[in-house]
Amino acid sequence: MQTTKKLFNFSILAFTVIALSGCGGSSTQQQTAANNQSRVIDNTEFTMTIPREWDVIESKDFTSDVPPETIIVVRNNVKNENFTANVNIVRRNLQATEASLDFAKEVINRQKTGLLNYKEDKNETAKIQIAGKPNDTYLETFEGKKDAQSDLIDFYQTYAVKGNYAYIVTGSYSPQETNDNINTVQTIVKSFTLK
Repeated sequence: MQTTKKLFNFSILAFTVIALSGCGGSSTQQQTAANNQSRVIDNTEFTMTIPREWDVIESKDFTSDVPPETIIVVRNNVKNENFTANVNIVRRNLQATEASLDFAKEVINRQKTGLLNYKEDKNETAKIQIAGKPNDTYLETFEGKKDAQSDLIDFYQTYAVKGNYAYIVTGSYSPQETNDNINTVQTIVKSFTLK
């Protein structure tokens, strides 16, 4: 159980390696999605669709080892003894507004040097909805580990900038995860929109 908690926290803490800073906290309302298999997290900043059975952990419930720039975590309610699939959102305060693609490139470059055994699997351009308009961003698939003792983790990540805030949406899962769970994590990340 302790190993599972450490690995779960690693997916969140991976961003401390890339030196992100920001502000925390948001009040989240959850609405039922039409198909009854999922629900929508809808607050003043963003929306994201997750499976109905996944757990939602808000900043008020975080332990002290979760970086303060993390605003929400959703995780599979089926716990894996090695690593539990999850998605987290990090919000960073920027000194000046920049394009989502430029911010994405900065984060990707930091991860390349900040994670051990970093290996990019796929980097594709995509569109993300920001204030109702499509904006260019990346969907990045990569693997890495925090330190030599950690297990290798797979990540699926996207990026968005609105005003002076930048968002990193990261799905994390074990390389041994089922295809269904991998697809679920990726679908959650792709569903993220900024208001």
